[in-house]
Amino acid sequence: MTPSKPVCDPDRRYSQKEAAQILAVERHTIRRYELAGCIRFQIRKAGRQKFTTGQQIIKCWEAVYL
Repeated sequence: MTPSKPVCDPDRRYSQKEAAQILAVERHTIRRYELAGCIRFQIRKAGRQKFTTGQQIIKCWEAVYL
């Protein structure tokens, strides 16, 4: 995981892949964080894709890194 606070827009929606890139981890690690309750994802109605917000990404980084 990146040692510095991730730079992202707290109100923007991010896919699992984008969240992994921002946190500098693999996608399967994002899935583990989701199962552990560290980051929450929602499902878009159109396309049924998972997304999270920048605020969730920052909260996950704080929970794991700090």
